[in-house]
Amino acid sequence: MSNAVYAGSFDPITLGHLDIMLRAAKQFETLYVLVTVNSEKNPIFTPEERVEMIKKVTAQVPNIYVTKTNDLVVRFAEKNKATTLIRGLRNVKDFENEMALYHFNRNLNQNIETVILFPSYKHTYVSSSAIKELVAYNADISMYVPQEILPEIIAGIKRSLK
Repeated sequence: MSNAVYAGSFDPITLGHLDIMLRAAKQFETLYVLVTVNSEKNPIFTPEERVEMIKKVTAQVPNIYVTKTNDLVVRFAEKNKATTLIRGLRNVKDFENEMALYHFNRNLNQNIETVILFPSYKHTYVSSSAIKELVAYNADISMYVPQEILPEIIAGIKRSLK
């Protein structure tokens, strides 16, 4: 078996993200879950907060290691001897972004492959952006995020609205 990296902003982590993490962890010796900085997004949670939330919800999976980076994901993969990048794909809009990212990563390192995992049908439409909007309008998000960190997510999003 080999090592893989599942990277994202995870701001906040959703059950869709967790679904992909747990399924990917079954396929690889080590799965690095990597919190990244996306220059196009304004994060609510610090990278450290996101790492801690993901660690809480993946604590029962011994081969998942959670960390953060300010560097390119492909460079992290190289440094950690990962041969595969895991990406989640929900819809056609995601497809365009993922295709471009795939080509950039392949140009940087031909030895690192990208594998696409689809979320289960009940998480296909769930996004971190939707979670933030639902909390802004005091809607219930309990069916979209891990229960262990539900209060932290709500408090963090509400804090950002002030």
